[in-house]
Formats: sequence, C-alpha cells, structure tokens
Amino acid sequence: MKNGDGPLLHKPDWPAARKRWAIFWDAQATDRPLMDVRAPSGKAVAWPAPPERWETKYLDPDYVVRQWLAMMEATWFGGDAVPTPGFLMGGYALGCDDRVKFVENTVWHPHMINHMDGPIPWDPGPSCPWRAKLDRVIQRLLDAGEGKFLVGLTSNVPLNDLLMLLRGTDEFLMELVEDPDLCARRLVECFPRFHEMLEHVHGLIASRQHGTTMGYPGLWHHEPFMGTQSDMSCMISPALFEKWVLTELDLLAEHYAFLWYHLDGPLAIKHLPALLARPYIRCIQYVPGSGAAPNGPAWLALYRRVQAAGRCLEIEAPVEHVEYLVRHLRPEGLLVRTFVKTPEQGEELLRNCVKWAGSHVEEGA
Repeated sequence: MKNGDGPLLHKPDWPAARKRWAIFWDAQATDRPLMDVRAPSGKAVAWPAPPERWETKYLDPDYVVRQWLAMMEATWFGGDAVPTPGFLMGGYALGCDDRVKFVENTVWHPHMINHMDGPIPWDPGPSCPWRAKLDRVIQRLLDAGEGKFLVGLTSNVPLNDLLMLLRGTDEFLMELVEDPDLCARRLVECFPRFHEMLEHVHGLIASRQHGTTMGYPGLWHHEPFMGTQSDMSCMISPALFEKWVLTELDLLAEHYAFLWYHLDGPLAIKHLPALLARPYIRCIQYVPGSGAAPNGPAWLALYRRVQAAGRCLEIEAPVEHVEYLVRHLRPEGLLVRTFVKTPEQGEELLRNCVKWAGSHVEEGA
C-alpha cells in the first residue's frame, strides 16, 4: 500500500476526494463542480524562522520539512482540495551553474546561453549538484508525509520559458523572430535532458506514493500527466507560438497521458484556439493576472469556449464569485478553487454548490 491509497491525517476524506477527481478528469455527470476550498485551520502553528541563507528555504531538507508541516497544520483542505502544501521551487535550480540566485520568493536563473546557435550548457542530469540536494529534500518529505499528506512534483520552468531565461529575454526574442526554426531545433535537442529530469522526479515520488500529484495548484490523477505553461507566450504571435511553444507541447504529449495548461493573462488568450486544437490538452487553467478583472463574470465567454471544446476548466476565484460561476457553467469537468475565512464557511459553501450546480444558463443567454 502506498501513501495516498487511504485516508490522510490532513485529509481524512481523501478516498472520497480521489473519486471526485476521477469524475472531473473524465467530465462525467456530477452533483457539483470539483471544489478546492481552503481556509485557515485555526490551529496554533510554530512556523520556522526565516533562514540566514535563502538557499536553505528551498534545498535544506530539515527546513523544508518544518515549513511543510507548518503549512499543513495551518490549512483546512475542504471539498476536493489535494492535501499538499505547495510546490518545490528548488527545482528551478536544476541544470543551472553556481550563478543561480536564491531570494525570498523565487529562484532566479543565470544567463548561461550566449547565442541560440552556440552551446547550451544547461544539464539537470545526475552530475548536477542541485539535483542531489533536491533528491534529499524529496525523500525527507516522502518520509514526513507518510499517512499525513501528499508530495507533489517539483516546480520546473517549461523549456519554452527556460531557454529564454537562460539566454536573456530581449536577446532570445530577437533570435526567435530572426530564426524560429533554429530556436525550435535547439529546444528539440534539449528536450531529452528535460524529460529525463521530469521522469527522475516522477520515479522518486511514484515509488512511495499513489498517482501523480502537482503541488501547484494542487492536482491529482491516478496516471502520470504533466502540467505546463508558457509565460513568454504573451509576447509572441500565434505563428511563433505554433513554431516554439507547440513544439514543446507536442514532445511532452508523446510521453504523458494528457497535459494541463496554465493560460496566463489576457495577452495569452490569442493562443487558446491553437491549444484547443491539440486533443492532448485535457484542462485549461485561466489566470487573469495582475491588473485584470479577477476570475468571475468578466470571463464567462472565455470559460464557455473551453467547455464547448470539451475540455476541463480550472478557475481560482474570489469566494464572492463562486455562486455565479457554479450557476453559469456546466459542473462536468469544472474545477473551482477559492479561499474562505473558516472551515465552517467552507462547509456551507460546499453544500450550497450542490444546490447551485445544474442551474447554468444556456449559451447566449
């Protein structure tokens, strides 16, 4: 029996939630959308003090375990929320040299590529020193999570974004415009290294834990799948998206049952037709981004485009918009995430979602 096959300390009803996850991915008939509702647990929690070095926050096993245990204690995972506290941003360092920079809220990639027709020294394989450190973190979390919570895959920047960061944004975009075929060839050349890294982490976790868990945003499926995105896509045309980003997505789809895609911001919406034309894109998560209206009524037409294409749809919305979304969208294949102030408020919201579901208006109403 692997971790996650039964109830968990921080999610006693995990077996029931797993059944709803299967219903969600298959877009089967259901009494309400898949609901990820979280709230402060109300427990007194001893948080670890800020580390003296920020690398400790991401790659010191003792510190990461203390941090995760505190996050689990501090959070109520309601509805179908996956009981995992977050993602392993230490994965950003994999393949980078010692110029990688750890700061309070992220890990900055160094500029390692001088030109896209030159050497690409990025290598996250067994010789990468960051890999051994991250492996130790994962193993310790798997030990600490046994019977308590799930460990998600590491956070890794997709190749389409990663190669741009390693080259430098302005320089890369100029080269992509001037010679997109060259850039696409380099991505294809790097993909085996990228895929080996993903499979290595998959293997570490799958040996101890049932199914595939993504720490961000909190996803679960009994089969291996992959989540991906393209932050840089807001800066390129649909033609370059086809040449650059879809090259990577097509490669990923050769190895995983399906892909979940993070569509980031209004400037990325122009790429939705291309994404929906790929049958392996099973789910679209839309994030409006800074400065735009939050998920809710403002984006109903977009949500309906995704549902009309037969894809799963994931939305994180303010609690005040949840009723509107549940009433106006089909519950099948719909995942709504929100935060509430108390577990009691969360339980009431879940009961109400059953009442609201099925009252969605028809297209054009």
